[in-house]
Amino acid sequence: MEIRKMVPEDYEGAYDLWTRVPGMNLASLDNSYAGIARIIRKNPETCFVAADNERVIGTILGGTDGRKGFIYHTAVDPDQQGKGIGTRLIDRVCTSFKKEQITKIGLFVVLDNEEGKQFWRKKGWNFRQDIVYLDRDL
Repeated sequence: MEIRKMVPEDYEGAYDLWTRVPGMNLASLDNSYAGIARIIRKNPETCFVAADNERVIGTILGGTDGRKGFIYHTAVDPDQQGKGIGTRLIDRVCTSFKKEQITKIGLFVVLDNEEGKQFWRKKGWNFRQDIVYLDRDL
């Protein structure tokens, strides 16, 4: 298994993985090939896959506005969970953010995704009680 930078050609394997991981909420963003290629193109140093013999078994997409980093689409194949792959992906994206002088990272977890919330809490992430997230489709 290797952790490497994600390229647009990883899309099919990544999307297949995302459909098999509960709580991904794929309908909320542009998760088309073009949409994912766009985030990779804009953030080539902070998007990664875990691959096992060319099969995508983990993903993490890191994006930045130049001041703050954001993590999207952290997923590990259900058959591979509990092996430290998610931790390795998070460490890799955090190291890449530090190289870009990003000192604060945010991420989103769907409200009813209890497994996801539990995972991030175990990794030392804090839930903010002082903000409400708002968005709007264009």
